[in-house]
Amino acid sequence: MNILNYARYDYCLKKACEFLDQYSIHSFPVDPFEIIKKEKYGLMKYSELADEFDCSIDKVCTCLRSSDGKTILENDYYSIAYNDSKPITRIRFTLMHELGHIYLNHLVDFEKTEMLRNDKIASSLTKQECRVLENEANAFARNVLSPVSMFLTLKNKSVSNVAYTFGLSVAAAETRIDLIDTDAKLITGLNLSQKMMLVYRRFMNKRKCIVCNAQFFKTYNYCPICGGKNTLKWGDGNMIYPKLDTHENGKLTECPNCSNEETDVEGNFCQICGENLVNKCSNNDCYYNEPLPSNARFCPICGSYSTFYNAGFLKEWDYNETASGFMDIPDSIDEGLPFN
Repeated sequence: MNILNYARYDYCLKKACEFLDQYSIHSFPVDPFEIIKKEKYGLMKYSELADEFDCSIDKVCTCLRSSDGKTILENDYYSIAYNDSKPITRIRFTLMHELGHIYLNHLVDFEKTEMLRNDKIASSLTKQECRVLENEANAFARNVLSPVSMFLTLKNKSVSNVAYTFGLSVAAAETRIDLIDTDAKLITGLNLSQKMMLVYRRFMNKRKCIVCNAQFFKTYNYCPICGGKNTLKWGDGNMIYPKLDTHENGKLTECPNCSNEETDVEGNFCQICGENLVNKCSNNDCYYNEPLPSNARFCPICGSYSTFYNAGFLKEWDYNETASGFMDIPDSIDEGLPFN
């Protein structure tokens, strides 16, 4: 495939929406370091390269043909180098720009970049081809770092507030403001408005428990992890407690009691040992009869113990163990947020 003579902005917007959804972006400024870490891409600072080769950062910029960052694909492994002497706002945009090259398949889809997936790429492309790929990566980066749905709901759309809210440089914030109408029209034309609004809803619905610091995207009367009443507040938690694997109906894929893995059958119980494999509220008087998330120790409605907790399938919430996995329970929206 040859590089086109124009940037595919519609494609970039679609991929930005996919990216926001795939990584469940709900906090701003977006942290590209976390995404790079999650994907296990290589990451190196220009200063580290300068030390390794006993040269200046300016020399590194010259060798990599970029004063900001560079992405290399070698043996199906992506590596990103970035200029750590730049301000953090510039670094954030640079890293998302480089992630854009990866997510837009710039080093895979095109004949020139497919054959030259190393530091010779820049010299093999014409200025026009470079400009097209750079414009696409920029469009991707700005629509991930400052999604249209989030920008449009800002109460204060000044350059300084846009820069502060999304962690952008003043120049990037000005570009975001200048191109917001263009991007918004594209999103509407591509029928991506509802998908973009999911980002805003995730942001508005995020909750943390002030007792166990669990992260939620919805809330209820009681924290399902620690059982605290009215402890879920708007914000970002940093503890994400592990879930047990389940089928779509909430039934465990493996029985914790007898290790039976043939559980995708009718009914809530293990056909080998008879153990209950669907997490529910243990209070028979509670009106909530739907399956609870598999990591819920407590019912979010009445605060009673869950059946999984009573059965010993789940440890105490403050058990000293690394946690991962998200909760997903109903919610209402708090007021006093920086968005309408």
